[in-house]
Amino acid sequence: MRSYTTKLTVAALAAATALSLAACGPDNPDTPAGTGGATGAAPAQTGAPQTGATPGATAGGAAGGSAAAPSGAAGGTGTAGAAGGGAGAGAVPAAATSVKVGQSATVDFADKTSKVATKLEVTVTGVEAGSAQDFTAAKISIVGLEGRTPMYVSYTIKNLGDASLSFTAPDSKLVLFDTTGKKGVNVLTAATPLPKCTGAKFQGVAKGAEVKGCTIISTPGNTPAAVGYTDLADPLKLQASWTK
Repeated sequence: MRSYTTKLTVAALAAATALSLAACGPDNPDTPAGTGGATGAAPAQTGAPQTGATPGATAGGAAGGSAAAPSGAAGGTGTAGAAGGGAGAGAVPAAATSVKVGQSATVDFADKTSKVATKLEVTVTGVEAGSAQDFTAAKISIVGLEGRTPMYVSYTIKNLGDASLSFTAPDSKLVLFDTTGKKGVNVLTAATPLPKCTGAKFQGVAKGAEVKGCTIISTPGNTPAAVGYTDLADPLKLQASWTK
């Protein structure tokens, strides 16, 4: 009897042990849920800081991702605003000499290709708005003039130096700015000169000689703010400027 009781006790202990092991086994749903909960909790916590950090990243201009787009857009708007804001007094570069249209200014001119270096007396004598019809009437292509206004800048250039002006174009240094501060684009019509605005010929212009001509510069608008003559070393600077 005692032996039978002992066997029942051993069997009960074995069953209890088996149940305990089964409870800790990999197939028990409690264990994966706990493990999965811990594993799942990590992405949830990782995701939470990312969500919270998005406004900060956008405000800080974080690189990459869609958050950078608003920052870039804001920068572009700011840049445009700066250009627009400076279009009044500060849009046209300051010049060493500022005169009125009809007055002369002395500038330096150099052409490395032609090996010419001299001083010039430049006088802008007029600025007139033209039209695309002027080109079509003269059978000149208006490609590149769409939505733009050709401005006719008349000038007189006198050679003050000893070097002869040959195989060069000192009038190409003339630039024009409109009232928004935008720099115009030079229009070349050498193959078929425009009767209303024809460039001067500089072949053999010796010391003391002067020539008269006209250069075409197109702008987005039709109100010029100033004409300038660029600097030798820095084309963004002006040696002289002319205003009405």
